[in-house]
Formats: sequence, C-alpha cells, structure tokens
Amino acid sequence: MNFHVNEKGKYFTARVSKEPTITVIRTIDQLIVGDVYTRPDQRLKDELNSDRERFLAVTDASVYDVTGQELLFKSSFLLVSYEHIVFLSPVDAISEQHRLTWLHNIPREEE
Repeated sequence: MNFHVNEKGKYFTARVSKEPTITVIRTIDQLIVGDVYTRPDQRLKDELNSDRERFLAVTDASVYDVTGQELLFKSSFLLVSYEHIVFLSPVDAISEQHRLTWLHNIPREEE
C-alpha cells in the first residue's frame, strides 16, 4: 500500500475514485433506493465481494415500506448491514413489469 506519514503521525493514502450507481436494496422489511459507490473498473458484485466491511454505504437514500409503495424517510447517508440484505440490483438493470412507485420517484438525467 502506498502511503506516507507526516511529522504528527497522520497517515495519508492515495485517493480511490468511485462512481455512484443508483441501486435498489431489498431487506426483510424495507426497500431502499440510493447511490452505492463502485470503482470504475468493477461491477457492483465485485465491489461487494471485495469489501471486508459488514455494512454497505448508501447515499441519497429513500427508504420505503416492505411493499415499496410508502416512503418512510430519506437520508443523505445510511449503512445497511450485509446480513439484512435479501437482494440488490442496479436500477438500470430493472425492466418494469408493473407500476413500481419507488422507481418513478428516482430523478433521471434528461435524455
């Protein structure tokens, strides 16, 4: 690992750039939609498999009830325990089969 230490003993490491992926995360009793960050050359799965933490960081999160119909709250930052994740998917990979309330609340870039 490439790092240096200053005269006060503080460690400095190279900055790791990551890109946000809008992701839907299903837990037993909630549906969470927000940004999960991955390295540019990795898939979401690769990032999760290489992560040694027990929590997934999610930013700009919207937390819905179990049906995904009622917005419970929003948070600029959440940590979700890996043990509570039932499934997750990048939103772009979801093909809409029926009206998904939470899917229509995601801000999209103008095409």
